[in-house]
Amino acid sequence: MQHPGRVHVYSLHIGWVVFLLLEVQRFWWFEYTLASVTEWNFARYAFVTGYAALHFFLATMLFPDDMSEFNGYKGYMEARRGWFFSLVAALLTVDLIDTLLKGKQYYEHLALAFPGPEVTLITGAIIAANIKSKTYHKLYLLLCLSAQILLIVFRTGSF
Repeated sequence: MQHPGRVHVYSLHIGWVVFLLLEVQRFWWFEYTLASVTEWNFARYAFVTGYAALHFFLATMLFPDDMSEFNGYKGYMEARRGWFFSLVAALLTVDLIDTLLKGKQYYEHLALAFPGPEVTLITGAIIAANIKSKTYHKLYLLLCLSAQILLIVFRTGSF
């Protein structure tokens, strides 16, 4: 929006922005369940803080402060593919661990769908970090967006 003539919009970039926005909203919604965790220690606190920080790191990857060496967001996303998808894989892995930290009762509530979708998305991110196929990247983004929406609907009971 700041420099539309200089920095070109890229549909996959916009898709990942939407994914991250949904992810941040889902993250904070589910972190409220941590209020039921009665035993806290610094390691658990640091873990949750690190999880929140991963969202920030992904946001900074999506919106770098200098794009002068790239031909718009397409060139940027292609050049930083490995870093970006490694962070996506890390975020999804931490999400999996975070779910387990919420306790047995919470896990059993999710048992039918857990951890299948998370493992699939983590594997997909690792593949995306290592291949250039635009078709794969489009399909993987569609899968991630669909998973976000389904997780929100099925785990909250509403949208």
